[in-house]
Amino acid sequence: MTVVVTTGARLHFGLLCGGADSGWHYGGIGMMVDQPAWKIQVSKTPVTGKDVVHADDTTRRRVETVLSRFRQAVFDLSAVECMVCSATPFHSGLGAGTQFTLALGTALLLLSGRSRPDDISKFAAVLDRSRRSAVGTYGFDHGGFVIDHGVPQDATASRALGRIRFPDTWRMVLLTPHRAAGLSGEMEETFFGRQDFLADDVVSRIGSVIESDIAESLHGADFHRFRDVLEEYGRLAGEYYAAAQGGVFSDRQMENLVHGLKLQGVTGAVQSSWGPTVCIPAESDPAAERIQAAVRKCDHAATIRTDIVRGLNTGATVRTTAPEQGHRSFG
Repeated sequence: MTVVVTTGARLHFGLLCGGADSGWHYGGIGMMVDQPAWKIQVSKTPVTGKDVVHADDTTRRRVETVLSRFRQAVFDLSAVECMVCSATPFHSGLGAGTQFTLALGTALLLLSGRSRPDDISKFAAVLDRSRRSAVGTYGFDHGGFVIDHGVPQDATASRALGRIRFPDTWRMVLLTPHRAAGLSGEMEETFFGRQDFLADDVVSRIGSVIESDIAESLHGADFHRFRDVLEEYGRLAGEYYAAAQGGVFSDRQMENLVHGLKLQGVTGAVQSSWGPTVCIPAESDPAAERIQAAVRKCDHAATIRTDIVRGLNTGATVRTTAPEQGHRSFG
């Protein structure tokens, strides 16, 4: 039996760190996009009796970590062969770690004779994901633009999550410097361990931007309103992280690029997660191509990767192939 899982990338426009009673305790907004994407193929290897991984060294180590956690959780699993067919760069603000872990974990569940979970969130916790934000986890299952109200004050309550379809004709332009990485690991944990929560009035203001502006602009397919309020959200959220990352944007080169684009009339830029990737909404393919052309006019454009991506309004694709059953599709 072979399992192939494909999932897109997660954009997160800023974790909203309100207090436990704020209604936005580790909440925020984000969305799934179709590129870059993980495509992982996994099958059993009864002949060798050892795990075989076809991937670069960094990804191979992550595969080994997921396999170890999976087996420690008392899941029966024999040796597997894992091939990474396409990948999302780690520590670039695109949620690569969560999407990779959930994709591989889902494949392992099916190979161990279990079903794909109706709700991946509990399984994510087993694999040490989704400890704060649930945007990437929910997006893995459902796709779309995600509104996450965060951890509920009542421990018995379910996390409040919503999904809005991202308009099919809209695009996101992703700008990523070739040699840079966002905050992660121990430095990220240290920040959240020391930083105070947002003041109540700031949380209220940002919450209003989400529910009264961003959600309404998406439902009404009002692109210009969406672009402007998303930029405002990114600025308000980014101010909270400025002490750790040196400003609203984590990379000075990207900050200068955003400034240069504004001089050319390009607005709406917002950082994804800890960066360094910056996202700019575009109303159409031609509009996205004009943004690309504007980027090429900026200083150091050759050091920046520019991608035009679509919103991904479906969850991860899971396919299995078995000799006795042919080709089946889940999800």
